[in-house]
Amino acid sequence: MNNLVLSMLSPTTSGFPPSPRPSKPVSNATAPRCRAALRAFRAHHLAGRALDANPALLPALAACARLPAAAAEAEQIHALLVKCGVPRAVSDVRACTSLVRAYARLGRVGDARKVFDGMSDRTVVTWNVLLDALVRVDDLDAAWKVFVEMPQRNVVSWNTIITGFARQGWAQEAVDLFVEMTVVYGMAADEATMVGFISAVRDIGLLGLGRSAHGYVIRRELSLDGALGVALINMYTRCGSMDAAHSCFSSVSNKNVEHWTSVITGFAAHGLPEMALSLFGEMRQLGIEPNGVTFVGVLNACSHGGLVDEGFKYFSLMRSMGIKPTIQHYGCLVDLLGRAGFLEEAFDLASNLPEDPGFVIWSSLLAACRSHGNVEMAELAASRLADAKPSHGSSYVLLSNTYARAKQWEDLKKTRRRMEEHRVTKKPGLSWIEVDGSVHSFATADKLHTESESIYQMLEDLKHNLTSSAYESEPFPLSEEL
Repeated sequence: MNNLVLSMLSPTTSGFPPSPRPSKPVSNATAPRCRAALRAFRAHHLAGRALDANPALLPALAACARLPAAAAEAEQIHALLVKCGVPRAVSDVRACTSLVRAYARLGRVGDARKVFDGMSDRTVVTWNVLLDALVRVDDLDAAWKVFVEMPQRNVVSWNTIITGFARQGWAQEAVDLFVEMTVVYGMAADEATMVGFISAVRDIGLLGLGRSAHGYVIRRELSLDGALGVALINMYTRCGSMDAAHSCFSSVSNKNVEHWTSVITGFAAHGLPEMALSLFGEMRQLGIEPNGVTFVGVLNACSHGGLVDEGFKYFSLMRSMGIKPTIQHYGCLVDLLGRAGFLEEAFDLASNLPEDPGFVIWSSLLAACRSHGNVEMAELAASRLADAKPSHGSSYVLLSNTYARAKQWEDLKKTRRRMEEHRVTKKPGLSWIEVDGSVHSFATADKLHTESESIYQMLEDLKHNLTSSAYESEPFPLSEEL
């Protein structure tokens, strides 16, 4: 399959068609125009204009789709369409399609489906509107059924289902659909297709395939100023290639806050706080306003760098800019204090948050207690973590490791017994490696891989070679910790 993808991305394939501009979300400037369209529709209707001759019908339905408070207007237009006995002509199909879109955007997918099912004639646009509605509410089973039933598909149809699968974590399925679209059906991908495809590649961790996709984007001179540039930066970041991520970031002509946030967050996550904070300073000098997600990356950078004072200064800066702190920001501060060894301060902050700290924050604090060998504080954090997620094994595992580091073997045994009593199991960690365009994952003592016999034979051969070379391995105490 990967060979097919790579062949599609080769220089000999046909170029992409010009990409349509993405539709803009409703804004303060758009809302007055939407309300004006609704007023125009009412005026024509009150003047006795027939529904099929009302020039404001389609603009009014489009306005309903963009105004969250226009549900009543959508229902009234729907009633008028029913009274007129639609659908009767092509114009009625367009009106009904617009009504399906209006209900879908208002969050009433059930009503949208009823209108769709009642239509005797449908265009590919009608099908796409319903498909998009189902993907938006994450009902991928129903979306897939609609996609399969479509009598005709265009690039929008494929983009919608590929993006939906990628967003919900069905990355391999999204890649397979991309192959089917471009290779089997011979359809030309556009910018939106590449965003969905690169997002799926990112989740699987196929760096080689991601680089090929990037090369194709460059050769076809697709713009990186929007979502495509952000997707590429995120892909390189997720795959651990920060040099490529920064190079891609630098090649973006008109960087927006999402581009800056992606690269700042990436450097922070990979333990390069100086680079992350330097980019943040450059971003501010250029007059680009950071958002809440940007500050999560900045606070993470401070946490990885042990920059406690700087972290709280950035937190204060965020609040002074009118950005309301979320649980993610407070979690960064707890992690910042915990990593730096200020465990009591971190515990007090977590205990006095305006909302429930939840599993992630208590896990972070418990891990910090383990790292600093504070058994007493670890017991408190483990208790809170168990309250947050009683069936999860992390609290027991981290507490057991803390006891092991402190050589409190009896407490460790008691914790393991409690795990057995509550039937709590620890999910094994996985390691992965990319070989020839495929990602292989492994667990400790894994025997499930299709090539496990060959792998273990190779390990035996290596062991034999090392032994024959008089190599002496250094002991490493794995048995004391889970």
